[in-house]
Amino acid sequence: MDECGDAGSTQEIPGILHLDMDAFFASVEVRDDPRLRGLPVVVGGAGARGVVAAASYPARTRGIRSAMPMASARRLAPDLVIVPPRIEHYRRISARVMELLGDVVADIEQISVDEAFLDVRGARRLFGAPEQIADLLRRRIREELGLPSSVGGSVSRAVAKIASARAKPDGLLIVPAARTAEFLAPLPVSVISGIGPKAQEALDRIGVRTIGQLREIPRSALARAVGPRAPEILALADGSDRTGLGHRTRDKSLGTERTWDEDLTDPAEVRRCITQMADDVARQLRRGDFVTRTVVLKLRAPDGTTITRSSTWDQPTSSGERLREQVVSLWERERSRMRRVRLVGVRASHLEPAAGTPVQSELTARAAGWQDLEAAMDRALERFGTHSLGRGSTLSAADGAQRGPADPVPDPAASSPGHPAEDGPHPRERGGR
Repeated sequence: MDECGDAGSTQEIPGILHLDMDAFFASVEVRDDPRLRGLPVVVGGAGARGVVAAASYPARTRGIRSAMPMASARRLAPDLVIVPPRIEHYRRISARVMELLGDVVADIEQISVDEAFLDVRGARRLFGAPEQIADLLRRRIREELGLPSSVGGSVSRAVAKIASARAKPDGLLIVPAARTAEFLAPLPVSVISGIGPKAQEALDRIGVRTIGQLREIPRSALARAVGPRAPEILALADGSDRTGLGHRTRDKSLGTERTWDEDLTDPAEVRRCITQMADDVARQLRRGDFVTRTVVLKLRAPDGTTITRSSTWDQPTSSGERLREQVVSLWERERSRMRRVRLVGVRASHLEPAAGTPVQSELTARAAGWQDLEAAMDRALERFGTHSLGRGSTLSAADGAQRGPADPVPDPAASSPGHPAEDGPHPRERGGR
């Protein structure tokens, strides 16, 4: 167990833990077949267009990472062992992991198939300090399931997650409150959730590459680089963030997804589908009085390989036009790697209440026209039903010939705010790290 400083140096308890299963999918396969131990193992599709869903640590030492094309992984490791994914098997094991956590800690927030946040302050009387609880959890998972895990601890969610990443593989790192700023200072700004590639480029242009440097720049410069989340990011950077399990407004999400019995092979059909889904999600936002600043596209291939990509912008919106623009852009970047698609999902995250949220003024006549059109469509849909009208661009040629422009392909069912559609592995935040 590693500890950043003396836990006794502050009375504030680092009671938020982030537990992350190490290379989860690959670790399960190695556990189930011990002959794979020590070999470069990946989980994913073995075909020419397959993608790595998870990589064992021996594979990572060769430069192989999640979401990498399988052809590239083979070039890096000619002796690569490729195992087809067993999604339902992983889900069952994930459920067992969460049961083990629940035996010790009451306040648990599972955020993906292989990771969860835990507030252990209420468990201290029975099980001891946070580091003792973390050791107990990791030991039980190892003994009962034969799987490695890593844990980070802090006074906030964000720092606990960063700490667990620094503890990998199979480690523990507790960051006391008084040492948070010191722990974060040398780390790259990219470890902060909310600083994407564009913000990172903007910060790099002004010489800001570490969190310590970020703390020194004027707030106005930070706001220009990262947008409205500047105060939140600054609070994390200076160690004053105290976001726990009960503060999740920015992580609420809503969305829709659909699985086909037969694979989609026409890129134009996939594009029509995600365009329609983006419209549906935008309507959900407006109906729930939410705005968003992040849209997520989820694509799943027939072999179970899942790609999840997101786009974040500065100004919150509920505009279908904006969501369509962003999600189509994500699809265009991935279409060459997903020649056959079994599942498509579109989700809006980082939701905020529309009331009281500053939204950038829409100055162009085109934008104002879209707002008026969407408002009219919302009223018509409310009065005449979900399938009463739709956008012509969401129709296939056959649809247009058989149905006419006023009878669109039915919308998929939508999930509720705060209950996002299930996600597959993601390079930064999903199974197989």
